[in-house]
Amino acid sequence: MNCKYHTQDKAQWYCHQCDISFCVNCCDINPREIAPRCLLCRTHLESYGVSDKVTPFWNKLSEFNKYPWQENASKFLLTYMGIAFVIGLITDFIPLVMIQLLLLLALYSIGIGYVFTVLTRGARGNMNAPSYDEALVFNSDSMTFKVILLYIELIGLGYIGYLIFGGGFILPYIAILSFCSPAMLIVLAMEKHVSSALNPARIASCIRAVGWPYLLLFGFSFLIDLGLEFAQGQLHFWLPQAIAYPLLFGVLAYFYIVKFSMFGYVAFQYHTELGYGIDAENLLENDDTGVVKRLMAKADVYIQEGRFEDAEDVLYDLANDKAHTVKALERLVRLNIVRRNPVGVVKAANNYYKNPKLATIGGDALRLYLEIIGFEARFKPTNAGARTVLINHMKHKRYEEDVNKLSAINEKLQTDVNLPWLMLARARFESEVMNNDTSALQMLNKLLSKYPRGGHQREAEQLRQVCQSMQQKLPSA
Repeated sequence: MNCKYHTQDKAQWYCHQCDISFCVNCCDINPREIAPRCLLCRTHLESYGVSDKVTPFWNKLSEFNKYPWQENASKFLLTYMGIAFVIGLITDFIPLVMIQLLLLLALYSIGIGYVFTVLTRGARGNMNAPSYDEALVFNSDSMTFKVILLYIELIGLGYIGYLIFGGGFILPYIAILSFCSPAMLIVLAMEKHVSSALNPARIASCIRAVGWPYLLLFGFSFLIDLGLEFAQGQLHFWLPQAIAYPLLFGVLAYFYIVKFSMFGYVAFQYHTELGYGIDAENLLENDDTGVVKRLMAKADVYIQEGRFEDAEDVLYDLANDKAHTVKALERLVRLNIVRRNPVGVVKAANNYYKNPKLATIGGDALRLYLEIIGFEARFKPTNAGARTVLINHMKHKRYEEDVNKLSAINEKLQTDVNLPWLMLARARFESEVMNNDTSALQMLNKLLSKYPRGGHQREAEQLRQVCQSMQQKLPSA
């Protein structure tokens, strides 16, 4: 499904009331709203999802591995390892089981709070690592208690199954739990209810929503868990506890951050299929180019729907930003041509041709000028600089009439600092395009007599020498 207004772009949102599909750029996305609003009827839009638009998670494994190296994540890892080192020393000197359990619970609580924050941020489309303060705020939902309760209930269910079915129940039960673990953790993080994470129907719907890629998700998760289990045994066996603690918990935290960032991205990639919302602004390009695209796209929607006043408002808002004034004014000129509004055309065009960097887009300026005079034949830019740029890009004899019109000097142009350059451009056109060196010499002599000094002087004198030499050669030829 493609956008109605930008047929080359895939649709991201759908308005039931208008029965229209929109791309990501042509709707109003405001922070803290549950969904973007339709530009036409202002109702909230329904997402088509992004599973077929974003890079699939199995192609982003290198980015997940880099996640812990972000500044916030690295700071957390160093802090976490420092806390683990202190706890390792304490448990060495105070071998009381209750104190050891409480310290371990505190350490696990810190890690659980952080990795679940990573997951939920990723699920909203934000792949920037959270700070430790954000993790503390997130853990106010008692995620540690919920994770412990989840595993206690899973162990309890396993024990009940063992009592009923005997020892043959254990291995299949562990295999099923291992396979369902990614789905359970995603559901627990997103819905924050242990009952949802234990609900077989909810787990099955999560797996079904992801589809066959869930096998890849399970495979990557299983390999991480297997590697961590091996590392845990080796570190405990070879190293004293005070050293093993920071290394062990550092490795655990590192790979669980990798794992949960992958879970979060999966929840983001399949958020519509899973029934979750996201921060829609995370779908947008937030650089200057993205801002221009969105405003231009909104103008396109209004223009195609015949709401020209709304389109003008959007384009004038964009024109107020100096970085995008030229594009906005160009669109305004064409909009007013479509509307058959000569006053609007002239107003927007005069502002467009006042651009001090017009020479960098001379080809576009000439094309727009030809469109304008096709609608309003009397139009001429009001400054000599713009006229100079236009004449310099007129490289064919068919432009002779236009050059004559642009070269006409009225009273206002007499004081324009770019008037010498306009006269030089006219002389160059006569010489290089019209092959009329006599007219070019007349213009150059007039220019150098009236303005003998200035940046134009060298070019004018060189062109005059060329014209004079050509005139001398012609009789002998």
